[in-house]
Amino acid sequence: MSIIQVKNVPPAVHSELRRRAQQEGTTIRDYVMKLIERDQRRPSKQDWLDRVSELEPVAVTQSAAEVVREAREERDRELMHRVDRGARRR
Repeated sequence: MSIIQVKNVPPAVHSELRRRAQQEGTTIRDYVMKLIERDQRRPSKQDWLDRVSELEPVAVTQSAAEVVREAREERDRELMHRVDRGARRR
């Protein structure tokens, strides 16, 4: 097993690592290992950009504002439907 040593960790960072590790009931070492492992499961920025560049372009037929407006209108219709059903039950 390899050894990684981090020097010159600012006191505030070390204190926060200690606090978070204690919250999770673990050691700073195990907490930091978990952070490293989580980071390693994510693609690097370059890997992500490479994958995105391979995607086929998507034809956009609506603006983002139109999509949001339609989604809000649908949500409002659903909420009003639920309110109406509740009022009829009384």
